[in-house]
Amino acid sequence: MNGRKILRCPLTLETTMQCSEAETCSLSHKWRIGGFFGAFLAVTAIFFIVPMFEKNFYTHVVLQASFILLILSTICAIDGQRSILIGGMFFFVPFVYFDTLSFYYQSLFYIVVAYGFSTVFTLLAMIILMRTILHAKLVDAHLIFGALMVYLLSGILWANMFFIENIVSPSSFQGAGSISFDSNAFLNTYDQQFNFLYYSFATLATLGMGDITPLHHLAKSLTAMEAMFGQLFVAIIIAKLVSVWGKIPKTVDNATL
Repeated sequence: MNGRKILRCPLTLETTMQCSEAETCSLSHKWRIGGFFGAFLAVTAIFFIVPMFEKNFYTHVVLQASFILLILSTICAIDGQRSILIGGMFFFVPFVYFDTLSFYYQSLFYIVVAYGFSTVFTLLAMIILMRTILHAKLVDAHLIFGALMVYLLSGILWANMFFIENIVSPSSFQGAGSISFDSNAFLNTYDQQFNFLYYSFATLATLGMGDITPLHHLAKSLTAMEAMFGQLFVAIIIAKLVSVWGKIPKTVDNATL
């Protein structure tokens, strides 16, 4: 129009790839931010919100959902992949299903199956995070966050194993309580689970509070393994951070020489 030509930039394969990579990076960044927020929300719910409310079926489900949210959010914050959430439903749905059946049929077997799914899921999440940490080439917020979450998830992992051990072999721990299907079934389950969560982190940090004592041989072995893991993990992470930090090229300002 008016003798002027309108020039249009051709949409080449290179520009298309650059736009696609930019959109993917932006989407990944959003999932990472959501992962950080979800992990913070899950930790707040587990340790501060849920303990303040009356223990019933709904608070029980919220507690378990918080564990799953913590795992999913952590992996999303590290890998930035939406597919992690879809894969997590493979563990969350069977967990809720068998956990509900355990109270409906008053079956300890269903509780073991339910927490078996939770334990396997937590272990797989730790493996994914550890692989990412060990292959990291830069010390950044994601590496620090990943190491912190592995430490946190390890406490939850051993708490689940202690919980299952005490169901399979009753009275494996003194002072942790026991499950009985009566009018206070949800309260008993939550109390025992939270007791083992407290005991697990005390063992992981090698505090040794002494109010919960392992009696069975397997319980003692699990306790010793967690204490060793807590010490070795800190040493490995420090070594990794130092090694990665040492590979960062140092720039020298010639003006200061």
